Amino acid sequence: MRINYNFAFQNSKLTPWERPSPPNLLISDASLKKKISYIIDQTKLNKELIYPSIFILLSSLGMQFLTFFPNRNIKNLESDHFEYQVISQKLSDLESSKARFRRKLRNIDKYFTQATTSYMFAFYLQNSVPKGVQLNSYSFSDNGFDIIATAFNLDALNEFITLIVESPVILKESVSINQVNRKDFAKSNNSDPVPDFEMEIYGAIKKLEIAKRKDLYIESKANGLLQKLKRFNNLKFKLGS
Repeated sequence: MRINYNFAFQNSKLTPWERPSPPNLLISDASLKKKISYIIDQTKLNKELIYPSIFILLSSLGMQFLTFFPNRNIKNLESDHFEYQVISQKLSDLESSKARFRRKLRNIDKYFTQATTSYMFAFYLQNSVPKGVQLNSYSFSDNGFDIIATAFNLDALNEFITLIVESPVILKESVSINQVNRKDFAKSNNSDPVPDFEMEIYGAIKKLEIAKRKDLYIESKANGLLQKLKRFNNLKFKLGS
């Protein structure tokens, strides 16, 4: 183990010698001119050490000066930039929500643009039945309709066919008559049989556009269906679809 002990100065009047430091003119009472001259001389004598340091210092100061105004502008605009980011994120979230709603609207769009409601079919069928015609049965779906009707004479059936063909919810070209049968029914126990005609008619249903559907809802006084259609159209308009 090393012992830090100097035997030369043990019980001795000797004093250790220390190298005197050179006089520092900068902390003396010398004039400013002498101090400046001293700095210049020291710089010339130690230029390998001083010049790189001065260059680095000046470069750093220059960079600080060049970036001062941009940094100040960035600092001033930082709050605006943060607000812009918040608004941009909200707009992005809004667009995502709108896209989801558009997909959902496309899924239910067919209920307002393709199928004809049973209410409208029943309404216009009722208005197409003339006096002397009786509906025995009818069926309705998105694919079409099938009606069995009876009448005392063929004129009443012809009028019924004409009214059916002119119905705004029925595809005119698709209307066909399957068969017409003549049947005899007795009025009473003592009367002669009365001839009746039975007819089966079928056809396809129109796929109504929204504008035409709206007019038919108004005409048939389907207020509930009309309100649903208006809300659907309003939502599509707001979503831009």
